[in-house]
Amino acid sequence: MVKILRSNPKKGENPRYVEYEVPVEEGASVLNVLSYIYENIDSGLAYYCSCRIGKCKGCIMMINGKVGYACTTPVRGDVTLEPARGFEVIKDLVVNLEKKVEV
Repeated sequence: MVKILRSNPKKGENPRYVEYEVPVEEGASVLNVLSYIYENIDSGLAYYCSCRIGKCKGCIMMINGKVGYACTTPVRGDVTLEPARGFEVIKDLVVNLEKKVEV
């Protein structure tokens, strides 16, 4: 089970958790899971990916309550994903890394 905190501040949406059933293969990363959700279940999900090796830091988010990168964090069991704390949320898991906010 993957639980994601979804929101779209530009549309005035309040944050809400949405749960997804996702088949997880051995060695899958959080980014793999997000890609599966986007491609097979919910194409409205917003998340960031670029380098896929942890260098660009654009895929930073809260993974089970801890800061991590979607591209390099393996999935083991159920996972809860939230936007990185302390940054302006653009949509869902995408944050503006240049605009810090009070937490």
